[in-house]
Parts: sequence; C-alpha cells; structure tokens
Amino acid sequence: MASNAPRLDCVDDYERLAKEKASKDKKLKAAWYFIKIGTGYSQTLDDSRAAFSRFRFQPRILSAKRERSTWTTLLGNPVSMPIGISPVLGYSWFHPDGDAAGGRAAARAGTVQIVTSASDLAIEDFAAKVPDNGLYWAQTYLFRDKRNTLRLVRNAERLGFKAIVVTVDSPVEHKGSGLNRGEMEVVKFHQISTAANIKYIGGVERDPKPVPMRELWTNGENCYYETFCCADWDDLAWLQSQTKLPIVLKGVLTAESARQAAKTGISGILVSAHGGRQLDGVPAPLDTLPEIVDAVKDTNVEVYMDGGVRTGNDVVKALALGARAVFIGRPALFGLAVNGEDGIFQILKILEKELSICMALCGCSSLPEITRSIVKHESEFHHSKL
Repeated sequence: MASNAPRLDCVDDYERLAKEKASKDKKLKAAWYFIKIGTGYSQTLDDSRAAFSRFRFQPRILSAKRERSTWTTLLGNPVSMPIGISPVLGYSWFHPDGDAAGGRAAARAGTVQIVTSASDLAIEDFAAKVPDNGLYWAQTYLFRDKRNTLRLVRNAERLGFKAIVVTVDSPVEHKGSGLNRGEMEVVKFHQISTAANIKYIGGVERDPKPVPMRELWTNGENCYYETFCCADWDDLAWLQSQTKLPIVLKGVLTAESARQAAKTGISGILVSAHGGRQLDGVPAPLDTLPEIVDAVKDTNVEVYMDGGVRTGNDVVKALALGARAVFIGRPALFGLAVNGEDGIFQILKILEKELSICMALCGCSSLPEITRSIVKHESEFHHSKL
C-alpha cells in the first residue's frame, strides 16, 4: 500500500509541512508569523538566503574519498559536524517541551545548542531535561540589571555549559518601516511567555509566571526594558571579569568591530544579522564573513556564522569562506513543528549528509580541506573584460 506521508528529504520539505500544519491552528499560525518575519522591508532577511547563490563551487577532480569526516572542535570541544543550533525564541510555541527538545536533538546528533536567555524554560530546568554529556552554550544579553546576566552565567557555570554567547546587535528593538508591526501584534496577542531567565525587572525580583507575551515584551518596565538597554564595551568587560567561561559575541558584521572584539580577549565571533530581525539593510552574514575572518586571522578567535543556511552546500560555502561552523535557527523550528525532537534531529542529520556529499563532489575528505580555493564569487565569472 502506498504511503500518503509527505517526503521529508530536505529542509525545504520540513518548511512546507510546518507551514501547512501552522495554517490549521490559530496559535501555531501566530508562531509561524514570528518565524517568517523580518524587520523593515526584510531586505536583510531575504538577502541572507540569497547570498549563498552568489558563490560558485570550484571542485577538485579525482580527489573524492569514500570515507569523509565532518568532525571538528568548537572552543576545544569535539562535535560530529560543523552545524549547531542558534538561540531562538519560540520553541515552546511549537511544542510543550520544545526548548529542551532542541538540546536533546543536538546531543543525539553530537553537536552544540546555544540556549536562548529569552526561553520560557529556565536554564536550570533546561539542564534537568537534557543529557549530561551534551554540549550547550548559554546565550545572554548584557541586561540593564546585571543580576539577570550574572544569575544566568552562574547557572551556566554550575550546570556544565561550555561557553557564554553574548548578543551584541540589539541596543534597541528595531521596528523598521512598520511593515511587520501588525504581524508582531498577532504574535504578542496569542502567545504566552514567562521569560524565565529574566528574574529582575525595574530592580525588583519577579515571579516568572506565564502571562501574555505583550505584557513582557512591549516598551516599558518589563523584559523589553531590561533587554534593549544600549549596553557598551564596559559592560562586556564587566562580564569578562565575572566568568572564566569562553565568551562568544553574536551579531558582529564588520571587520572593525571584529578587531575591537578580538582585542578584549573574547574567544569567538558569531557573524549574524539576528535572523533579519534587527537592523534591516545590513549585509548578509555570508557576504561579510570573509572580511571578519581576515580581521582576526592572527588571533585565536574562532569565527562562526548563522543566517540563511538551508542546505549542506550552504554549509560548505560558509566553511570555504572561513567559518569554523554554522548555526541554524529557523530550520530547527521547522523540524520541531513537524516532528518534535525527532524533527530537529532529522534536520541536523539531513544537513550533515548533504555536507558530506558536497564535500565529496568538491574533492574534500575532511573539513580542513574546505578552503577558499573551492568557491568563487559570481562576479568573477561575469565581469567585463577591458
């Protein structure tokens, strides 16, 4: 008997099915708005995906090996693939155990999850629901009330997290042209939030009980006020004085900022445009990746990127341009929406398989063999000869 189950062979298949499921449920439909929207005219959101098509492969012939390795290390920790999960709000909207499902899926796949500080699951509760041998990094903002940051960091240290990821591209919330405001209001109206890791608002300890999202994430004395607070380099220096965990800065998009960050002694840079949700009009992370890699090449800073990754071919292009690893945001949510923890795991394994196949086709048997020589920008093929 023929099966009517949809084929799920690639990330795009998961996206289509997730969208279909979301269209049939009012709460999921609101969550889908959140996944898909960008700020302003979504120029950066759209361009982050399109950037990968601007690079062409330059494969080496007669070089493919039957055995290929996708293993690498991130800040000294071994991972089975150079693909991790970015911090994203909204896991609990698609699955009641969504936040921890991402951690379990990453552990099963042998890779890393960055746990968002905006989660509806407190970091200590997350740790209780995931394998002890998994690799987890804790994301935070440099909150207005430093007790919020310090509490999260101390928990991360105590619970065995291996790094702190500091989001640095959000001094204020960007509302852009207003094209997405109506959609965001739908999200804030239908979704419940606890912001469980933000314990202090306006100097007062709060009970992180479930409330409508609009009560926490609108402008005023609330989580919005604590998060979008124009933190500066002094705040980063304070954090560095408080922990020995490696610090990764997420949201760096220029060589100048990368050089300045490297001088502070941070351990990693995550080249990211915040999923196209902050300043619309910044370059696609892939386009700015090479200059950032070059800016810190004489340091020990590791460079990663997220934004627009949908295939294993995309992963190879990012690695060729200098990234040590890529991180995925929306694709993990697609997997979660379709099949829970297993869906996220399947997304990771699809990308790992596609990565390995692309490596063979490019004549690479290990990640160090993926160099800039195997990609070329399309402009080099189409420039006019004088």
